[in-house]
Amino acid sequence: MKQPSVARSRDTQPMQVANMTFLVNKLGEDCAPLQYVRELTQNGKEAIERASGRGEIVWDVYWNHFALDGTYKLCCIDTGAGMTGPEMVDYINALSSSIHEQSATGNFGVGAKIAAAPRNPHGMLYMSWKNGIGHMIHLWFDPEEKVYGVKRWPKNNGEFWTQVSNDLKPPEIKDHGTVVVLLGVSDEHDTMTAPPDTPMRSRWILRYLNTRYFRFPEGVTVKAREGWELPRSESRHNFLRVVEGQGAWLDKNSESSGTVELAGAKAHWWILK
Repeated sequence: MKQPSVARSRDTQPMQVANMTFLVNKLGEDCAPLQYVRELTQNGKEAIERASGRGEIVWDVYWNHFALDGTYKLCCIDTGAGMTGPEMVDYINALSSSIHEQSATGNFGVGAKIAAAPRNPHGMLYMSWKNGIGHMIHLWFDPEEKVYGVKRWPKNNGEFWTQVSNDLKPPEIKDHGTVVVLLGVSDEHDTMTAPPDTPMRSRWILRYLNTRYFRFPEGVTVKAREGWELPRSESRHNFLRVVEGQGAWLDKNSESSGTVELAGAKAHWWILK
């Protein structure tokens, strides 16, 4: 009679990270100063693709914060699928965790955390709406414990997420979507101001995204605020400009263009005016 198989114990102890703060800081040093803009944009694009495939990504002032104390805080808004409070804790607070499927050619789950967290030790507020219900988490660098992580909300039964009202929701988000607010290094830090040596400081996000994306998928609209320090009533100067990508810029500014068929590929060319 054949004996039943017995499950063998694991023969390998999985590798762990002994000092997560050191790893986050070192990897963050290897990121270009504006890399977090690309990473949060990519997260928004994938969130939209996870929903209907049509939506907006908006880089703007978080005007609710500005109304409170007059400080400009940069935020990235997307109208994607959104997340619940527990989902945000699971995905945001684990270094290589992602709501998307991880693969060698896809999402690693580390980009925005590594690129943005070291530059925003005061915190990153994630507010997300799913099925009309909003939740928030606060990812920050704890100055006493010297660690990155999600902050506990003592008034919410000690949970690491809390429910938020629709008063905090940007107008672009209806039933679902996410906004990430970059708090910088202090309450007074103006995170709308471009990092030092950044070209075109009045429209630095627009310029940067145009260098990082060739075209955005059909149905995904990306916008970036410019002229934010002027009165919002001056819509000619304080407004959201559409980010089209490098391809659209080349199409508009070339005197000639074409495509060359190669073996297994196509080469596209432009001659600028």
